[in-house]
Formats: sequence, structure tokens, C-alpha cells
Amino acid sequence: MKPEDRRINVPSMFNRSEQKKRIGTLKKNTVLNPLEEVETYFLKKMKKYKTENSYDVNAQELPKFKTLNYTEYGTNFLICPLNLELRLRQVEHAWRDTDDVKILDYKEFFIKNINKQVANKYQNRSQEFEKYSDVDHLVILPGSNKLKECICLNKLKKIAFDHEDDVYFKPHPVTTHAIIGELKDMFGESTILPREIDLYYFLPKVSKVYTTHMSESALYAAVLGKEIEPIEVYQEAHRGSFYHINRFLFENQVYEVDMGEWINKTFSSPKSGIINPRIDSDWKNKVDQYLSYIHDERERYADWYVEGQPGGVKKRVDGRLVKD
Repeated sequence: MKPEDRRINVPSMFNRSEQKKRIGTLKKNTVLNPLEEVETYFLKKMKKYKTENSYDVNAQELPKFKTLNYTEYGTNFLICPLNLELRLRQVEHAWRDTDDVKILDYKEFFIKNINKQVANKYQNRSQEFEKYSDVDHLVILPGSNKLKECICLNKLKKIAFDHEDDVYFKPHPVTTHAIIGELKDMFGESTILPREIDLYYFLPKVSKVYTTHMSESALYAAVLGKEIEPIEVYQEAHRGSFYHINRFLFENQVYEVDMGEWINKTFSSPKSGIINPRIDSDWKNKVDQYLSYIHDERERYADWYVEGQPGGVKKRVDGRLVKD
């Protein structure tokens, strides 16, 4: 969705017409239903602020942002500004938070989601696994538009060459039949899983997962202790919806940071923008604290940058504001 299409204080996360535009005939998993109450509370609290809000939008605004975005991530409600620097900073601040934060076991929560078969964002995923043997490597692809725009074809070719018959490519549920045909022609029909099959059957069985900064599969692979590696073109990686979190998941293994400790401490902090009523009874206070924190961060950049094109700044002439 383009930023200009955003709607202010209008519930969108569970709006069926909104869903149809985004995911067609797919339906969201009912495990996400508790987030509807969070959305209602968040939109109510946003009326206190001069900023706008949007659902599931990706754009780059000034550090003194206009818009707070919200979406789902690993069955969490995720809030972040439409500014990359502040998105990254909120995660860094959450990890280093020295306030009195109650640390919740998010890692175990995510593992239970997988074990209870509720990790998938969509309902009615195929369970026909019989003809698929176990492999050690799994490539998780985004939808058709992102696949063409952001994914490194040379990386996919290298993965196919390195692992031969020991890899599956998992298309996103909204991938077109034409793209799936291209993938089969390129990498072999036996390596391409059906788009409607449940990803989370295969995820625990592999040792390495190739995924993106736009997929919550990076989070689930990380809590399972899988090696994870990105597949985007480098210059496009920062455009991923969850770049500000997944970047640290990818990097943590490089620097041998304890993944469970990082996830639990970071996600528990109000500064993370991660809200989960299923495990946090004090989630409303966490929303309040986050909104206060991120708007304070916004004000640090009050006059650093002025939006507009060169020559568009107004000046006062005879008491009137006119463009230069």
C-alpha cells in the first residue's frame, strides 16, 4: 500500500475488504484475533497525538515522522514509525533498556506457536506432506511483486547449485501461478513446494533457513536455533517490513549473541513497539509507554530537516509567506 492510501483511526487489521485487497481469498489465522482489541486501543490512544497512523505500510518519512505504522509480526502487534533510523533505534533502545522491565519468555511463546500449529499467519494451510522427504535447507520466498523487486536471483541460483536436491523453495501463498512456473523451470519442479502448504511443518526439520527482512519466518527459525541467511539484493534489504528486527536476528548469530536472551529482553521492553496480549496482561500500559517514548524521540529532530523540494521553502514578504 502507498502512504497516500493510509487511513487515520480506521480499524484495518481485521477489515475484510482491506484483507481482500492485500491477500485475496486467504483468511488470517484466528490466533491473531486478540490483536483486534489492541488495534482498537492503539487507535484510541493515537487521537492524543498529532501524528497519523497506517496499517501495514512501508515508506520513508523524515525523522520527525508523520506516521506510525502497525502490523502483525509473529502473532504480535507491532508498531513503528515510517522512518528507518527511528525503527532501528527503537529496537536498539529496547535491547539496552535499563528501566524496570518485566522480562517475558517470548522465545518459549513462539516455540509453542509452532508446536501447537498456530504459527502460520493464514488459515487452511495444506497438510499433505507425505510425498516430501526431509531436507536440510529451506528457502522462504516473498510474494510475486517482492520476489521480482527485492530478491537476488544470483543468490537463489547459488543456493540451488550448492545444495542440489537437499533444498526446498517455499513460495509465498499469494505467489502467482506464472511465477511458480518460472521457479520450477529454473530450479526443478521437485524443489518447489506448493504455495498453499504449511511452511511450519518444514521449518523445524531443516538446519538452515534462507529468508528475508520482510518475513516473520526469520523470527521462528531463530528461536528454533536454525542458521538463517538473507536472500535479498543488498540495496533492497532495508525496505523489508521487519528489517528493523530481522536485521538484528541475522546479525546476532554472526556475533554469537544468545538469541533467546536478545528476543526476550528486547521484545519485553515497551520501546520495542511489540505488544502481545496473549502473554502480557499489562499490554495497555506498554502501548501507552511506547507512544510516549517514540513521540519523545520524534521531537529530538524538530527542525533538523524540512520536507519539500529545493526552492520550495517559504519566506515572509510584506507580512505574507511566499515561496523563494
